[in-house]
Amino acid sequence: MNYFKQTLRELQIGVIILGILNILIGMWFPKNMLAYVLGGLLGTVTALVMTDNMARAIARAVSDEKRASARIRLAFFLRYAIAVVVMIVACVSPYTNPIATFIGIFSIKFATYLTPLIHKINLKINPNSLETDGSEEAEEENNDSESVVGGR
Repeated sequence: MNYFKQTLRELQIGVIILGILNILIGMWFPKNMLAYVLGGLLGTVTALVMTDNMARAIARAVSDEKRASARIRLAFFLRYAIAVVVMIVACVSPYTNPIATFIGIFSIKFATYLTPLIHKINLKINPNSLETDGSEEAEEENNDSESVVGGR
């Protein structure tokens, strides 16, 4: 698994952890627990969709440097349009709590701060989780052989 995909997975794990905490902590306070849980789920799922959209936009931008800026800008507006539509639905719907939805969507911001911690835990649980595709090892071997041949 390459580093980009692993980082995305760790970010999404952070969003899920924060979504679960949002639901567990917050469901005790509002009058309608079911609406809070559904709002929290809606916000968390929206945040996961937004992280996936962000990753796809970055991958496309890197592969097409000429239109990278336009692609990133379009993906940004798409993500925020999705967030606005979801918030409007949460505010209008009697089945969801808009505060829980907002916290779920906003969890993507806090999950970025959790990613290094999740990465450390992931490496302790599975030390081989960040496997290289071999290109770095081949480059290091090439540099070692050049230094030996060059007499350095």
